[in-house]
Amino acid sequence: MSASDTRPIASTYWQLFIDDHAVARATGFDRVVHHPRAMGVVIPADRPWETAGIQPLLVERRSDESFVCFYTSMWWDIDRAAELGPGFREDRAHHILHRIGYAASADGVRWDKPELGLVEAPAGIDPAKYAPFPAPVGSSTRNNLGVPFVPVANLGAHGEVSDPARRYALRLAPEDSAGVGAAWTAAPRGYFASDLPDFLSDPGWRAKLVDSGGNFNPRRSCLHYWDEIHEEWVAIDQGVVGHWIPSREIARFASKDLVNWTSTSVLYPDALDPHRQDRYDEPMTMVPFCAEGVVFGLLSWFHSDRTHPDAGPVFDPTPEHPNRWPWCRKGTNEMRITISRDGGYTWDRASSREAWIPHGPEEDSYDRLVIVPVPPVRVGDEDWFYVDVINGDHLGIRNDPGQTPYYHGRLPRHQIALYVQRHNRYVSLSTQSYAEMLITTPVEVTGGTLELNVDASRGRVRVALAAAEPVPTFNGATPTTAPHMYEGRALPGFGFDDSPAVLADAVAHPVAFASGLHAQIAEPVAFASDLNALRGKPVRLLFEVTNADLYGFRFRE
Repeated sequence: MSASDTRPIASTYWQLFIDDHAVARATGFDRVVHHPRAMGVVIPADRPWETAGIQPLLVERRSDESFVCFYTSMWWDIDRAAELGPGFREDRAHHILHRIGYAASADGVRWDKPELGLVEAPAGIDPAKYAPFPAPVGSSTRNNLGVPFVPVANLGAHGEVSDPARRYALRLAPEDSAGVGAAWTAAPRGYFASDLPDFLSDPGWRAKLVDSGGNFNPRRSCLHYWDEIHEEWVAIDQGVVGHWIPSREIARFASKDLVNWTSTSVLYPDALDPHRQDRYDEPMTMVPFCAEGVVFGLLSWFHSDRTHPDAGPVFDPTPEHPNRWPWCRKGTNEMRITISRDGGYTWDRASSREAWIPHGPEEDSYDRLVIVPVPPVRVGDEDWFYVDVINGDHLGIRNDPGQTPYYHGRLPRHQIALYVQRHNRYVSLSTQSYAEMLITTPVEVTGGTLELNVDASRGRVRVALAAAEPVPTFNGATPTTAPHMYEGRALPGFGFDDSPAVLADAVAHPVAFASGLHAQIAEPVAFASDLNALRGKPVRLLFEVTNADLYGFRFRE
C-alpha cells in the first residue's frame, strides 16, 4: 500500500480505510469487508396495492426518535395495459401501477401503514383471473397511499448543504402516477424544503417549498448531493441514457443551475471483474450519500447469467419479440461499498470487489436480490440501512412472447429489509497475532483529541505520532519520505510508550497521550502531552496493531 500525495490530510472527518487515501505503508494487514447484521424484512409488501412490491425512497428519524418511511408501492393491473406506453403494453413484466406510500414506526423495526384516505387503490385481489398475476379487485381509499411529493434526498443530513432552506430535495408527484415511467422517467420540476412537508396536517405545505428553478436530472427525478469541489449539483443514475450494451454502467449527472446538465459514465465493470457468459458482472445501481467529507457509494452489483435462453444477449427486438432488452437478464444482486473523494467522478474499488451485503443463497430467499438502498439512519452507535430486496432472481418474468413466469406459480416481489452495522464499520485493516505497523500519509492535526474506530477487544493497538518532515539519510544529503523511516522517530510525549495500549471495542475511542509511563521516571508523574501544541502541523500516525481491526481515525475538538 502506498500514497504518493504528500499534502497533509485535514482529518476533521473520519479517515476510513475503505480505500488507501490515508495509508502510506501497511504491510501484514488484511483489508476486511464487514457485513451488516441482517434483520430480515421489516416492511413487507402485504397489501392489495403492493402485489408487485415496495421500494424505499427515504427513511428518516424524527426529533422524537420515531421513524418515517416513504416508499414506492407497485401493483399488477393487466387490465390497464392499454394505458401503458408503446413497448410496455405487450410486456406483462411492466403491467404495474405506482403510488407513493407512507409508513411510520416507533422503533424502526415494527412499522405501521396508517390509512390516509387520500387516493383510490385496490381493495382486494383475484389470484385466478390472470394467474399467477394477482388482479386487483374493487377500489377504496382505505390505504396508506397518496403522498403528494417524492422525497429524493436529505441533502443536509451530514452538513454538506449549509443552506437550511435546501435541506431536502423533492418533486411533486404527478397527478396520476399510474403507468410505467409516468413518475420516474420524466424530468419534473424540483423543489427544496427546510423540513419534510407535513402533507397530513398542514394545508399550506406547498407554499413552504422553494422552487429550484429547474429539474432534478434529465434522465430521472433524483438529486443526490452538492459537490463542493466542483460547485455543482450531482445525481447518480444507472447509465447515461439507458443503453446497457455490453453492460450497465453508473453515470454522473451534474448541473450548476439545475437547468443545464452534463453527464458522464463513472463506473464500469473492469478487467478484474468476472466476464464469463454464465457470470458477467456489472453494476446495477448505485445510491450515493455524503458523509465524512467524501461520497459513499452503495453499489448494487449484478451477477448476470447471459447463458439463459431468455436473457437477450443483444438488443434484438422483432415484431414477434418487441421487448428483448439487454437488461432483461437472469441473475442475482448483492450490495457493495465504494467511495469517491473527488465529488463522484472516480470511485475507488479497493473494497468493492466483494459483497458488503451478500444476497440470499436460495432461489426464494427474501434477499435473493439486494438492489436499492437508501442512505443510512444513525441510531446510537449504529448505522441502519433500509434496502429493497426481492425474493427471486432478476428476470422473475420472462421476456418472451408468451410472457410466462420464470418461476412456476409465484412472482418475486420487492420488500424492504433492514441491515444494521456499527457506525462507519464498512471496512477494516486487520491483523492476526503478530504486531504489524501501519503508517499514515501526512495528516494535519485539527483538534485536541485523537479518536479511533477500533475493535481491539481480542488484541491491542498502540499509537504514536511522528513529524512529517523528510528524514535525513546519507549524512543528510538525501532526505527521504519513505514511510518505514518514521518508525522510532515519534515526537516527544507522543511515542508508543506515552499512551496506554488501546484494548477497547468502540466507534470513537479517545487516545490519551501520557500518564507517567516513562520507565526512566522512578516515581511516575501524571502528565499529558497536549495535542493542541501540534494543531495545524502535519504528522504521521503510527499504529502498532496486534489481533485487532482498525476502521479509521480522526482528530476532534
